[in-house]
Amino acid sequence: MKFPALLAIAGLTAVLAGCVIIDADSDDDWDASYSSDGERVYSADITDTGLTVRVAASGCTSKDFFDVDVDKKDDDTFTVELNRERRDYCKMMQPEGERLSWSFAELGIPDGATVLLRNPVGR
Repeated sequence: MKFPALLAIAGLTAVLAGCVIIDADSDDDWDASYSSDGERVYSADITDTGLTVRVAASGCTSKDFFDVDVDKKDDDTFTVELNRERRDYCKMMQPEGERLSWSFAELGIPDGATVLLRNPVGR
């Protein structure tokens, strides 16, 4: 195989492996669970040291897409609400969504605190 043909195949492979972005102004095929606040999460797990959720995603969703609102109710109880700030316009099939985790240290919550998630949970 000639070198230019090899480069063309490698370039095509790199393009096909990447995230496909569509026009940012388009709402086509966007999951209806998108909300400007209190996004529905597929599942949630709260441990003594952190929070893990599964959220609707199309291939590019990360923690950076969310604003996390933490409110202190009393000395040992905190509420957390995830608010999506950016839509995921990638086109990868992710029926189980994306798993995202925050440590309590990231959220400013002491380990072992009682944490209540305000987002609706379930599909």
